[in-house]
Amino acid sequence: MLTNRYLLMLSLLLSGCSINTPLPDSAVVAPAHWSQVPELTRWPERRWWQQYDSPALDTLLARAEAGNLDLAAAASRLLQAEAQLRQARATLLPQAEAGLDLGRSGNDSGASASYGATLTARYQLDFWGRNQALADSARASLLASEFDAQTLALSIQASVVSNWLQILENQQRLALARDSLANAERVLQLVDTRYRFGAADSLQVSQQKTLVAQLRASLPGLEQQALQLRNSLILLLGETPDARLPAFTPLQAISLPTIGAGLPAELLDRRPDIRASEARLVAANANITAARAALFPSIALTGQLGARSTALGSLLGDPTTVWSLAAGLTQSIFDGGALRAQVALSEARQQELLVEYRRTLLGALADTDTALGAVQQAEQRYAFLEQANDEARRAFDLAEIRYRAGAIDLQALLDTQRTWYQSQDALAQQRAAWLLASVDLFRALGGGWQAPQ
Repeated sequence: MLTNRYLLMLSLLLSGCSINTPLPDSAVVAPAHWSQVPELTRWPERRWWQQYDSPALDTLLARAEAGNLDLAAAASRLLQAEAQLRQARATLLPQAEAGLDLGRSGNDSGASASYGATLTARYQLDFWGRNQALADSARASLLASEFDAQTLALSIQASVVSNWLQILENQQRLALARDSLANAERVLQLVDTRYRFGAADSLQVSQQKTLVAQLRASLPGLEQQALQLRNSLILLLGETPDARLPAFTPLQAISLPTIGAGLPAELLDRRPDIRASEARLVAANANITAARAALFPSIALTGQLGARSTALGSLLGDPTTVWSLAAGLTQSIFDGGALRAQVALSEARQQELLVEYRRTLLGALADTDTALGAVQQAEQRYAFLEQANDEARRAFDLAEIRYRAGAIDLQALLDTQRTWYQSQDALAQQRAAWLLASVDLFRALGGGWQAPQ
């Protein structure tokens, strides 16, 4: 009883000696407002892609969530981090072992048997907080893995949406190239008719044939791009190349979302990559505590309860009981500086992660501000190109009428054809660029993600 009281008093006395390493100052002053002020001041919703009003995106994202291999690997990493946390927490609990033994001894007068059973318990008192610090580090590492998985999920979502939008852009450009080719072939028939009646010469026929050939040459490149985009999307879904995709819809049918952004300081709780970097910093800080605690003595309690008997029946019924309780103190005297080197290593790692945390935060602020500006600039450029396309179409209609009437030569008609085709192609690419800029903004804002309380 006195031994138990002594050990309890010693434990209470030294339990207040745990080492705490304060987190370093990692504050980064966020600007009061974005340099590009959005129309709305609210954050996106969780299912942000629904603002594009495309049922195909819901289908594709569900398939990606179920089949993407990167997400599957991230889930396995989460299981590893959870196991490491359970392993670290186990050091805070007593360890118990049970044993059975059978012995036989004898001399000239005969032999005798002995039976024994033992229960041994060991517990390392966490006086300096080393085991708790290791558990804290494992818990922070688990949080970092969870945030990494959520960052990856957001990246996969944005990649699927971007890839689908690029596929729709490619399909529209293909349709435009084929329509322009059909239009050029129609004009070629007109030029050929005028040539047969002597109203046009062979030079004009060759010029129009050149345009037709150029338009035909643009098709294989667009078709190859369509194949590459399709296979990239299939890979994101984790499916084989023969998988079927949803029916294509015109790019014009995709709604252009109006995206808001809250205050810059709120971005810390809106991007999982920032929280992952912060969790790694917390883990590194706990590792410093563990490394410093390893410099101090470790104290372990060992208790053993045993029973022995010369007969198995006596062991089960009325054995002889023995017990022991011991405390041991261990202190490293010479380790060649290994323990202090581990402290220095942990501190250097913390400083590296502190720099990385600040870089992540500053990068997130810059990415968001840039993405806000990109959406606004894309919208303005699209409006100008839309006006230019309307004028180019009007110019081609007038040029064809005048060419039929003989008021202008073929070269003027060719110029208006090329201008109109280029204008339509540029307008399609710019609408896609506007949509893709909105995806980048959703990604920069965290896609509607919010840190758990």
